[in-house]
Formats: sequence, C-alpha cells, structure tokens
Amino acid sequence: MVRVRLPAASLPAAIASRAEYAADAAVHAVGLLAGGLACLGLALALPDAAGRRSAAAFGLYAAGLLAMLGCSALYNLARPGQWRRILQRFDHAAIFLMIAGTYTPVALLAIGGGWGWALFATVWAGALSGALLKLLAPARIERAAILLYLLLGWVGLLAIGPLLQSLPVADLLLLLLGGMLYSLGVRVHLATALRFHTAIWHGLVLAAAACHYAVVLHLASAD
Repeated sequence: MVRVRLPAASLPAAIASRAEYAADAAVHAVGLLAGGLACLGLALALPDAAGRRSAAAFGLYAAGLLAMLGCSALYNLARPGQWRRILQRFDHAAIFLMIAGTYTPVALLAIGGGWGWALFATVWAGALSGALLKLLAPARIERAAILLYLLLGWVGLLAIGPLLQSLPVADLLLLLLGGMLYSLGVRVHLATALRFHTAIWHGLVLAAAACHYAVVLHLASAD
C-alpha cells in the first residue's frame, strides 16, 4: 500500500493534523460519490412526461448540490496559497446556490402558486446576491456570511402555512431535521478547538443534504 505523507506546511490552515486531513478527505470522497449517484437517481426517478418546469426545478437542485460538494472538496483539500483563497470564494458562494437549489422544487412544485413563486424569488434573490458578494467582494460580508446562510436557510418558515398544506408530515420532518443538522454544523464549524471539527462539520452537511434529498426525490417520483 502506498501511503501519502503530506508535510505539515502543505495542510490547509483549518486542519491541524494529517489524520484530520485524511478524515475530511474521506468525507468529501463519500460526498462526491453519493452526490453523483443521488443526481443520477433523481434523473431516473423523474417521469418521462415531466414538464419543463419540473425538469428545470430538479436541474437547479442538482446543480446546487454538485456545486456545493465539488467546490467544498476543491477548497478544503487544497494546499495553502493564492489558488486556495480563490477556491474559498467559490466554496462559500456555492453554499448559497445549494440553499436556493434545495428550495426550488419545494417552492415551485410542492407549494406552487403565488406563495411558491414568492418563496422561489426571495430565496434566489438572496442566494445570487450572497454568491456574487462572496465571489467579488468577500470581505464585505465576511462577518455576516454565517448569519446570512442561516437566515436564507430558514426563510421557508415564512411560508409555513403553505408548506403544511403541500407536504406530507414525513417530508416536513425531513426538511426540519435537515435544517437542524445544517445549523448544528455551523456550531461545529465555529468550534475550531474540537478535533476533527472540519470532518464532523462536513459530515453533518452530508447528513442534512441527505434529508433534503429524500424530500426532493419524493417530489420527483410523485411529479
């Protein structure tokens, strides 16, 4: 077996040891594989007679998921340097796209109508604004970014009435659980003194994404 030994200087600043780097790399490998299979499963679950709106909604979700997973892997596993700082911008911007992508099929296909389009427009306006700021002027929202992620992630509570009317209890619970796992992940992300905190944080992100994927897959199969 060939073992790759990374010098300490080549490790990302947020990762304190080779073991933590390896753990985070493993989490990202699982995430990329699972994300690819998830998107394939979503495409297979979508009926041939699905309309353009359904295809676009699920396409935006899949694009957001793959963008988040891919950008996270590229940034978090990259060595320190100028390229890593650039990759960080894309990583942080992709989080906004993932949030909006997840909301898209729920807003347009499950809720629909005025409430659905209002939620869709609100989330995407916030996500695109946040993503552009992260790409072009990240320092301007550096301190507020985490709060913006959380606010955008939970903005669906404004449409709690239509959500209760549009989704079965199981899907609602999965949406809630996913949101709670994402929020817990933020807490772990900030606990930099915790060993393996980066791998744990990314593991919580995958668990949250899996909860929301189950809801999206149910919407696709019922479309």
